[in-house]
Amino acid sequence: MNEIPSAAVPASVISLLVREFSHQTVAEQAKLKAQLAALLAVAIGPLRNAARVVLDAPDGMVAVVLDEPARALEVAQRAQSAAEGLPLCIGVNHGPVKLAADAGGVPELLGDGIVAAVTLAKLATRGRLLASRSFHDALEATAPHRATEISSIGAFTDANVRTHDLFTLDPRAAAARRRWLLAAGALAVCGILAAGAGVRLVRSGAKRPAVIQLEITPLGDIFVDGEKKGRSPPLTRLEVSPGPHTIEVRNPAHPPLKLALNLKPAEEMSVTHTFAAPKKADRARKEKKEESFIDGVRRKLGI
Repeated sequence: MNEIPSAAVPASVISLLVREFSHQTVAEQAKLKAQLAALLAVAIGPLRNAARVVLDAPDGMVAVVLDEPARALEVAQRAQSAAEGLPLCIGVNHGPVKLAADAGGVPELLGDGIVAAVTLAKLATRGRLLASRSFHDALEATAPHRATEISSIGAFTDANVRTHDLFTLDPRAAAARRRWLLAAGALAVCGILAAGAGVRLVRSGAKRPAVIQLEITPLGDIFVDGEKKGRSPPLTRLEVSPGPHTIEVRNPAHPPLKLALNLKPAEEMSVTHTFAAPKKADRARKEKKEESFIDGVRRKLGI
């Protein structure tokens, strides 16, 4: 597995998730995995072998890049550009990974660097790339000119009450930046001539609401800026006005899921979350406590 030491090392991690993969037939899953493997092979092709590790994942694949964060960004961009027709969601993180062995002695990669990247991919909508604050900071420290291609869109608080700052990449903005480097003068003139049309487009687009797609299991009450909007399921789609919002998903048996978002006109964001079932030990303690209470009542009643 390449030159990864047993001690944890920082790396850039790209999680590629195929939306609704588990809902497909076995034949369709095999087809999607083959397409994803071919796409990823092209995306990581320019990297030297010692600087990349590819892992299989239940709903997709994960690429670990042991090189500059800018190289990982290029891999993610190539994957995003080549994913036409494939319902791909991408999460990019920078954090620790560690080589270990499972119960059968098979080597595997572990670490928060991978976990956070997978979480981001689950949050992303189809065709979207979401990056973490740690990746943005690592990119800014090593290639500040590339960090400008990633912009903040808000914060996400997971079920463990950990907050994650979210960043996204607009491929059109990145392409515009490259054209600027090649022909700054010509683009400056075009920008001035098109300024009026640009203002009209922005004003028109500002009226279009942002959309939040909801995938909550088993269920949760949805609140936007403190106002209850319904229960999911059956609620799966929510339209909100562009701008900053606080989204909260509540389930009485679990800590709430909280999101702080700043959405653009017509922007789509997916919120996917599963409220885990109580652990067996917790259930056992609860049942034992209930039994003790019942036994006490029986003693008092002489039963």
